[in-house]
Amino acid sequence: MPLYRYLARVAGLAIILAVTGCARQLKAFYVSPFNGNNETYASIPTIDDSVRTAVYADLTYSWGTANDYGIDHFAGIRGAIHVAQQFQTFQAYYGLDLSLGSYSMGTWGALGISSNVAHADQLNAYSGTYSFGGAGFQAGFNGVVPIDHGEWRFLGIETSDTSEFGDYLETRRQMPDSIATLINRNALFASIGLTTEAIRYTRHGEFGCKWAFGVALGRRYLDPGVEDLVYKQQLHYTYFTICPHYAYQRWTAYLQLIKATKTVGLATGINYRL
Repeated sequence: MPLYRYLARVAGLAIILAVTGCARQLKAFYVSPFNGNNETYASIPTIDDSVRTAVYADLTYSWGTANDYGIDHFAGIRGAIHVAQQFQTFQAYYGLDLSLGSYSMGTWGALGISSNVAHADQLNAYSGTYSFGGAGFQAGFNGVVPIDHGEWRFLGIETSDTSEFGDYLETRRQMPDSIATLINRNALFASIGLTTEAIRYTRHGEFGCKWAFGVALGRRYLDPGVEDLVYKQQLHYTYFTICPHYAYQRWTAYLQLIKATKTVGLATGINYRL
């Protein structure tokens, strides 16, 4: 294990145990690997662009940590194609995507916390790296107004739906409910969120930043009936992303920072206008 990752885990563990107390049992959560990284950036022609409809090819690489203490890790690549349209005061996009990746279920007790996790030995029997994949769609729309040397996509809605497949899904389906706090075996992972985005034009393109906040859909994500030990409140699966991006001619590059329930990650990608 890299030293920085080990130190991050130790620091996180020390803070959480100091707040919650060592006597309380820790909790384990096993849900879709698309939690928090189901939405990627989709380029849209600006209102200053002579093009009204464009088709883009997208490629994204994402990685991050999941579960309490970031004990699990994921990484994946996503290819997509989307259509984007702009109508001066209104913009929209929609497309299809395919993802492939790996999800590593960590070993409880690696940092000396196995005695605080219920059924740690049984959970550790599933430790290892598993493949996952997903096929789905992504869509969104927003209102837009011009600003000085740019535009403000002041309010938008984004949504996505991914059907998961692979070894990690089958592993979750084999795990008994009694050994973890939450196990979600549903292959479908859907989300919906609100967005806002600021764009500034350059001579050959534009740069900007998009913010989004949303929720995972479905009762087992919206209200699983589980208490979050860290925040001492009922658990609800939400996400927040910040995505700075830069476009040059036909290319758009972006970096997306992800903070979701029990997940922290990064995604970097490119959109190319066909």
